[in-house]
Amino acid sequence: MELWTIGYSYWPTSERPGKMIAALKERGVTLLADVRLSPCSANVIEGHQYGPKAWTLQAGNAGIARLARDAGIAYEWLVELGNPQRQDHEMKVLRHHLAHPEEGWPVHRGLALLADRVRRPDQVVAILCTCAEASTCHRTVVAEALRERHFGGKLSIRKVV
Repeated sequence: MELWTIGYSYWPTSERPGKMIAALKERGVTLLADVRLSPCSANVIEGHQYGPKAWTLQAGNAGIARLARDAGIAYEWLVELGNPQRQDHEMKVLRHHLAHPEEGWPVHRGLALLADRVRRPDQVVAILCTCAEASTCHRTVVAEALRERHFGGKLSIRKVV
């Protein structure tokens, strides 16, 4: 079994949507699981610097859900797997929550949901976050926790880029 990880900031803004989708399709990804805590734009005004983009979650028939769907890739937002403190690069809160499953933190529900998706024989799953570099992104912490907790260390974690 395998799980792909992808950080869309790897590509320049002008090339991001097309290159991201092409990279996912090249690897046979059929489900894009968004693990951003807040995948929406900071501003709702189209054309604003922090306004909606093709890789953000938007209302209606736009944004990342449509971008993926138009490419034949299902999209699912797993909010439970977002980093609760995005500005903490050590990910102290996330790591604490992962280390204490008995406390019932949302991340454990998210891991169970993601494990169910990865186990489906008809799906190839990639988890999506913002960070260009996987080694400093919470998606790697999440992927490693998934591998250990739900797959006994027998899940291959691969980077799209």
